[in-house]
Amino acid sequence: MISVISIALNQKKKMLSSVLKRFNLGILFIAWRLALFIPLIIGAYLLPYNLSSPVSYIYHYINQNLSFNSVSLFPWANFDGIHYLNIAEHGYTNQARFFPLFPLIIKAISGSLAVSIVLVTIIFFLASLLFKKLIDLDFPSQIATRGLVYLLLFPTSFFFVSIYSEGLFLLLTLSAFYFARKKMWFLSIICAMLLMATRFVGIAILPALLYEFFRGGSNQYKKLALFLLVPLGLIAYSLFNYYKWHNFLYFIQAQGELGNNRSVSSIVFFPQTIFRYFKILLTVPINYEWGIALLELISFLFAGFLLYFAWKKKIRISYLIFALINFAIIISTGTFSGLPRYVLTIFPVFIALALIESKVFKFAYMIISPVLLFILLMLFSRGYFVA
Repeated sequence: MISVISIALNQKKKMLSSVLKRFNLGILFIAWRLALFIPLIIGAYLLPYNLSSPVSYIYHYINQNLSFNSVSLFPWANFDGIHYLNIAEHGYTNQARFFPLFPLIIKAISGSLAVSIVLVTIIFFLASLLFKKLIDLDFPSQIATRGLVYLLLFPTSFFFVSIYSEGLFLLLTLSAFYFARKKMWFLSIICAMLLMATRFVGIAILPALLYEFFRGGSNQYKKLALFLLVPLGLIAYSLFNYYKWHNFLYFIQAQGELGNNRSVSSIVFFPQTIFRYFKILLTVPINYEWGIALLELISFLFAGFLLYFAWKKKIRISYLIFALINFAIIISTGTFSGLPRYVLTIFPVFIALALIESKVFKFAYMIISPVLLFILLMLFSRGYFVA
């Protein structure tokens, strides 16, 4: 009788502890989300708005309700966000580089700017919860918490709650791995299929999940046929590309039409790109574009080192397969443009960050990263491209 009571009390303690952890995570998330409005408000007083690009200001591109013409709301749709809202409202014209799942969700929910901001916030909150649950499977709770804090404070983390697909991509990635770890293969594969309809680098999930499947020594080979469903998200979008633009792979060609020196017809090995960036930094006058080039190069070095560190720390192989293929695709196009943002969804980077024990590093990260987050968000909110 006493043992039964003891077991019941222990279960209640575990449940209470779990509730408290989620409550604390919710408080942390809300504080972070509210703090992100501060750079928008300060930026409105300090910086003139950059109107040089039509996609740097939503009212030049899409007709939204004027009640949302607020410095604390419309900047969340700058640049790619404007395209996503436009696709949701009017369908595709020439924006094939933006995969369809995210704008379809926006359209299904409402399509308005304000509702879309709430939507991406909820999506990223769910991704944050799952991020912690996934890491908790392999590491002590403090590692998961530290990794989440580092993710929230990363200089470009504001993209998770902008009208961008980063939050959805992360949520689907983590869901695919979490369900795979729990041997819930049908749910894992559905998430992977949706991931491939969110961004092209989602193709990295297939070999990672296959490794996870065989690593577990599963003898349920009938389930292996389920993996044929994974590419359907990409196949469906390729068929749409052919119907719309008479080219199955037009979404790749469209990436080359941005004018940012991105190669879409051949692979460019990253040493060539590094050489190009050093040439830019040593020969181009120091200006805003020079600063962005420096940020992109640092992002490459930062992510590359942490992926190596993740391998040294024996982070789960399936995670590393996903991360390395994802990273390789991004850095093989002749430019690191956008890399400070693309790093966000390579989640093993943040597990590796959490495993660094150096007190000097922790202190430096907790000081430098929030400062850069503030500056980059302020610039982004005023129509300046940062990633």
